[in-house]
Amino acid sequence: MRTITGDIVTPDGVLSNGLLTLTDDGQIGDIGPARPPTKRSGDIDATGLLVLPGFIDLHVHGGGGADFMHGTPDAVRQVVRTHARFGTTGLLATTLTASREGTDRAIAAARDVQLAGPGEGEARIFGIHLEGPYLCPARRGAQPAEWVREPDVEELAHWIALSKATIRQITLAPERKGAEEVIRYARANGITASLGHTDASAAEAEQAISWGATQATHVFNAMRGLHHREPGTVGAALAHPEILCEVIADGIHLDPLIVRLTIAAKGIAGVVLITDAIEGTAMPEGEYSLGGQTVIVRGGTAAFADGTLAGSVLTMNQAFANIRRFAGVSVPDAAELSSANAARQLGLSGKFGELTAGAAADIVILDPKSGEVYWTLVGGCVAYRR
Repeated sequence: MRTITGDIVTPDGVLSNGLLTLTDDGQIGDIGPARPPTKRSGDIDATGLLVLPGFIDLHVHGGGGADFMHGTPDAVRQVVRTHARFGTTGLLATTLTASREGTDRAIAAARDVQLAGPGEGEARIFGIHLEGPYLCPARRGAQPAEWVREPDVEELAHWIALSKATIRQITLAPERKGAEEVIRYARANGITASLGHTDASAAEAEQAISWGATQATHVFNAMRGLHHREPGTVGAALAHPEILCEVIADGIHLDPLIVRLTIAAKGIAGVVLITDAIEGTAMPEGEYSLGGQTVIVRGGTAAFADGTLAGSVLTMNQAFANIRRFAGVSVPDAAELSSANAARQLGLSGKFGELTAGAAADIVILDPKSGEVYWTLVGGCVAYRR
């Protein structure tokens, strides 16, 4: 049995100079005050560092020069290795609007890697997030226009079967014809329906919530905004406690004041941090691709030549640090925003997203000031070490 010594972030708060034990089967054993060191092989001295539940990213497209839409196991593994370096221990492999065949390839590759389990240096795949293709053309953002189409429950059923039931989330525009059937079908199959890339009015969004929608994809971005006489999709998302709001806390997609406003409206439990990261994440500045379109990564921004934002190059450790700065939240609250809330949405509370006895030893250890990651552990195994 190995140990980690440091400032351990539990659901009850921060245990300064605490000690966490790792069981041989990759779980967390006891958590308590530190004891005199025994200098056993594999023990981690993280004194002065934060020991946190590993980050869980519900919305990530790529990183390290690879994208889930490349549709190969090698590309999938490159993405999960890249994000493990930044403290992500679990994620949803997120697709982009594409042809059925292109989506089939992406699903099959992510499915195969997920079912095989994480390899050395890799984050877990908790499932697949279909971002599209059932979106509003006018609010498609970086999604390829030629493949945007109306919701089709038969197509979704095909993808669920192909995925071997690993699809966990679908983003769609609820105002489109056929959306009700798709939302109800998704819910019946244990899939989160998330409102996104939508021009839905507040009334249309509320109707979708009554059908079973429980999430808002990158809230404020690519959706009808908040107006005092027409609250729009944003207003409905902020007002309804059933909705978990995704937030891209990079300081580019949302002004920090909007991040504070969102947390004030939703509370800590109503917000989840995501990256929406693309293949240019953790890569040099330059040109990359998203859905066959050229993306320019410069100054921490990923955008098309016309200035349209095209995902991000954010990593979860940066999102964790930013949310503390933008909204003044505590370390335990930031851990909830970056891990526990995502685990709850996936139905994995108690097993992932928190440092408690019996939970998986998915852990990130980082500098409390800079956010730099020193260790990432997946199932008790070191996936990354600085």
